[in-house]
Amino acid sequence: EAERIKQCKVRVIALQDEPHVHRVWLPNEKSPGLAMTRAFGDFCLKEFGVIAIPEVAHRWLTNRDQFIVLATDGVWDVLSNLEVVNIVSLASTRAVAAKMVVESAVRAWWRKFPTSKTDDCVGKDLVIAHVGDSRAIMGTISPNGSLSAIQLTIDMKANFP
Repeated sequence: EAERIKQCKVRVIALQDEPHVHRVWLPNEKSPGLAMTRAFGDFCLKEFGVIAIPEVAHRWLTNRDQFIVLATDGVWDVLSNLEVVNIVSLASTRAVAAKMVVESAVRAWWRKFPTSKTDDCVGKDLVIAHVGDSRAIMGTISPNGSLSAIQLTIDMKANFP
């Protein structure tokens, strides 16, 4: 990814206080410092190689899978996968789980970046779906451009594009 984006004439630089996080910077500006190369929005970087095409991995769901969490980088920047799993597994409902994850992310932001505003870790960007819940769906776009919905259940034999 870094090599692909460097060919688009942006700078890829890590900050001193986060040497492990490489950020995308406009060629001659001190912004935006985006910590990803694939994103919705961030239109100022589209002509410089930031794309909205996701990297996709497929995994068959099994009866051992309990839930799926979709969240923004504001959550994943400060909470590990295991921390989120522990929080969600202790919650009584999806709404409580979402609230607990967001509150934990906000607290972690304050600890990790005491002088910074919290990133996008608000609840509207967090989806928690229990596997087998008929309301848990994944929207996909087929190669011909038509939309379809794939229900996320443990017994479904999904035909992923």
